[in-house]
Amino acid sequence: MELILFALITLVVIVAVLASRLNDNSFPFPFDSKTAIFTPAEKNFQNLVEQALGPKYRVLNRVRLSDVVTIRNGVSSRASQTAAKSAETKYLDFVICDRSSMKLLGAIDLVDTQGRGYKIKKDWFVSGSLEAASIPHLRIKVKANYTLEEIRSCIHTRLFGQSAANFAPQPKVKGRVIPAPMVRARNKSVGALTAAATRAQLDEQAPALSQMSARQLGNIPAASLSH
Repeated sequence: MELILFALITLVVIVAVLASRLNDNSFPFPFDSKTAIFTPAEKNFQNLVEQALGPKYRVLNRVRLSDVVTIRNGVSSRASQTAAKSAETKYLDFVICDRSSMKLLGAIDLVDTQGRGYKIKKDWFVSGSLEAASIPHLRIKVKANYTLEEIRSCIHTRLFGQSAANFAPQPKVKGRVIPAPMVRARNKSVGALTAAATRAQLDEQAPALSQMSARQLGNIPAASLSH
């Protein structure tokens, strides 16, 4: 009797364990696909940066700090492991590279003071790491109505260290632009003559016209007064 009771209890325990495992949601791959990779703010800002910089640059999104920095030689093993572990957990919102060589030019982080999912406070580990590695770092506040000129000026002056005159857009000119060396100075003898000059010239060429009045001379076509 006791043996049967023990067997029943054992069976109940086994069934309970199996049932709990079947109802447990902690399976190894508890993932689902996201509806979008970037948030609307990230998408809009990246498009704005790409338009502002032009085709010479490439803008990468969500780059780990450990992908842009490396541990220096001569650092102790303990310090290297600690720094590398911290760098693995940090990321940069945007990284700007040269399109042809993929050389790293700088990093940008979005900052939202309203606390709506972006970096609110300055991460001193990220800032210190980038500064130590001599990588320019720019933090830009999330804003809905940035213009291309504002983004272009901010990146070139504060991230690339250029003056505004070096990247100012050239004015658009309609028609053909003639280089200065090809423009010839106008002959001083070409153009309309005054009444007195006309009288003197006509006196030399046709004495018969020297008696004409100034009003009559004004009626002579301009084509006949130039040479």
